[in-house]
Amino acid sequence: MSTRTEPQQRRSRDKRDRVLAAAAALLQEVPFDEIGTRLIAERAEVSVGSLYRFFPDREAIFLALSDSWLDKVLALMDDLVAAPPPTLGAFVDSIVDAFAAFFRDEPGYRQVSLGSQTLLVAPGAGARNDADLAERLRRTVTGHYGRPDDAELTPRLLLAIHVTECLLNRAFRTDPAGDPFVLAELKRLLRAYLGA
Repeated sequence: MSTRTEPQQRRSRDKRDRVLAAAAALLQEVPFDEIGTRLIAERAEVSVGSLYRFFPDREAIFLALSDSWLDKVLALMDDLVAAPPPTLGAFVDSIVDAFAAFFRDEPGYRQVSLGSQTLLVAPGAGARNDADLAERLRRTVTGHYGRPDDAELTPRLLLAIHVTECLLNRAFRTDPAGDPFVLAELKRLLRAYLGA
């Protein structure tokens, strides 16, 4: 279920990225079971043979797409912790705003997160991603905001990540822009929980 090759040349990487972008866009329009390699190749404007140079089957395409989303989430957090705002409350708000924008703008992600589309995820990838997010948060809240680094901090941050995911799903379930009330309450809840 893994990709065949990791392309080295820019043109090949662009082609591979077009395949992933096409798969993500199709998730917004077509039921998962109806998305095959021919449809993805057609949407990506590549030959089926070209697609198979990078991916052995459609499952590998969607596994790579899922991995790319996890990478983007970590990159998003890296941007947030690189220049955190002056207060922990403002930092919490910036996280909710950034992840709401990701839900809103990343093609196919909302459909998968809300369960209207099914996607393969490598075993343990979600838990590793959450642990990586929690570690970035831990370093920021202790180093930048002076929060004590006690035994409860990492488990508390992991719970905050799960609550954020759950309430983002709720905010976007009925409103493609994200229910403003739910997003505001998520900020309020996280501020209180993290002592902001």
